[in-house]
Amino acid sequence: MSQHLKDALQHTRENRDEVLAQLRDFLTIASISDDPDSKGEVRRAAEWLVDRLKLLKPDRVDIFETEGHPVVFGEILCPDPSAPTVLLYGHYDVQSPEPLGSWDTDPFQPVIHGYNLFARGSSDDKGQIMAMIAAVEAIHTTGPLPVSVKFLFEGEEEIGSPSLGQCLKDHRGEFACNLVLNTDAGMLGPDTPTLVYGLRGMCRFILRVTGPTSDLHSGGYGGVIHNPIHALCELISGMHDKEGRVTWPGFYDSVREMTSEEHDEMAELPLDEASFIEQSGVSRLWGEPGFTPLERQGVRPALDVIQIDAGSPKAAIPVDAQALVTVRLAPFQDPDEVRKQLVSYLETQTPSTVQWEILDWSGFPATLTERDAPGVAALLKAFEIIWGVRPAYYPSGGSIGAVGQIKEILGAHSLLTGFSLPGDHIHGPNEKLHLPTWEKGTMALVHFLYNLVE
Repeated sequence: MSQHLKDALQHTRENRDEVLAQLRDFLTIASISDDPDSKGEVRRAAEWLVDRLKLLKPDRVDIFETEGHPVVFGEILCPDPSAPTVLLYGHYDVQSPEPLGSWDTDPFQPVIHGYNLFARGSSDDKGQIMAMIAAVEAIHTTGPLPVSVKFLFEGEEEIGSPSLGQCLKDHRGEFACNLVLNTDAGMLGPDTPTLVYGLRGMCRFILRVTGPTSDLHSGGYGGVIHNPIHALCELISGMHDKEGRVTWPGFYDSVREMTSEEHDEMAELPLDEASFIEQSGVSRLWGEPGFTPLERQGVRPALDVIQIDAGSPKAAIPVDAQALVTVRLAPFQDPDEVRKQLVSYLETQTPSTVQWEILDWSGFPATLTERDAPGVAALLKAFEIIWGVRPAYYPSGGSIGAVGQIKEILGAHSLLTGFSLPGDHIHGPNEKLHLPTWEKGTMALVHFLYNLVE
């Protein structure tokens, strides 16, 4: 181990409390990207990151404006022009903390209990951003960086990154890189560092069912007209069969089958039926037969109704009813084809008593990373050094729209990892960050950046 690397690791340890204090300050910003009333807070989070990156004394730091929320860019060049360039990706936007009554503490007033830091965004993704910044700072403060580093922090990941693609095209030269490190994917457990080699894609839409031209008194019209809420619920219910399979025509036709190697690897991972039950609090699991829970969560498609909006307490049959639906896509499922399958289902299954329409459709495909891609060996070695165990390969059930856009526009693949844990309640009440895992992750990233040039 070089003296510079030793110094960088020591810097990480000595500055742990200061970085944690900065993270806690960052977490007080309610940067909820899908809330128009939080637009100012989202901007404030971007500006906070700009100020934080300036402490690194970078060669450049900037805000790129988009049609939506801004993108933060930074760059620190390696003295060796032949060194590779690593783009560090993260997102500073967060999900809504609703329902607030389910939180034990204020979601934007970070609190430490035991080994966990509780706050919205602590795991997803502000804690991961700070781990990357801290690792770069430790190296850059104690000597020259072994690689050139660029930062890409966006504010729309939680709404599908709708503005990122155009930003990447407009600033293709600034974001040019050899590989991308994306720490938004998490790990399987505190003792199981994880390299995620696949992400599910996603389609997101609102299904609107309409009936009468105005709200109607349920005493005068109940039993006479088809209530749009009833019709919507019938359509939603029919989207799965009794065993949990999606019923849209042709839905599974292009789904990639797992290899025998993947079956064997996933069987060894520390997430069995009991662990899913413990994390979720349900009494029994549910889903497509013939696959383990981890396989259903990681490599099979899934359809979920996220929200239903309909009716009021005024004893009236409403004009319409709406459902927000997400579909997690397996590799090789095409979002455009999936939309056609949805339309085919609605055309054949919607009763003639109501009408339907699809609103706010968006979608992107799943992604896969080759195991011999640049940087994979460097990351695995870093994990082994810090955790002392063989890292796990894992196809995550999550979706990150930026990964595919970066691959398509910049031609760079993403290394997917992170230091959030399955029980961190991401997107739910009482989101938390396990601090010992986060600290180990920061140390591992220091090793990773060095390993890239060995």
